[in-house]
Amino acid sequence: MGVSQSLPTSFGRILQQSAETRMRAIQEKIALASTFWTTVELEIQFGNVNRAKAQLHKLNTAVNSLTAHINDPAHVSDKTIKQKFREQLAQLRQRVSFLVSQVE
Repeated sequence: MGVSQSLPTSFGRILQQSAETRMRAIQEKIALASTFWTTVELEIQFGNVNRAKAQLHKLNTAVNSLTAHINDPAHVSDKTIKQKFREQLAQLRQRVSFLVSQVE
């Protein structure tokens, strides 16, 4: 096998690994946002409404950031994966809306 044949293969592998890394990072950020949601919920339960509101703001910022990454074709090009992420974000947004209704 010559150099001209191995370079495209190596480049393809690097692109694939890069895409997989971005997908894992987005999935981990969604999981982290879900965990953070639980923290906000606990703040509400313990009567720390002001802290809950501040954390809700941060949570909304994180969800908006994730949305931008997911909608960016340079980050997520696979339509099936993009749809899965969007569904997870929709669930997270519903949960955030529920918390917002509790602190108002």
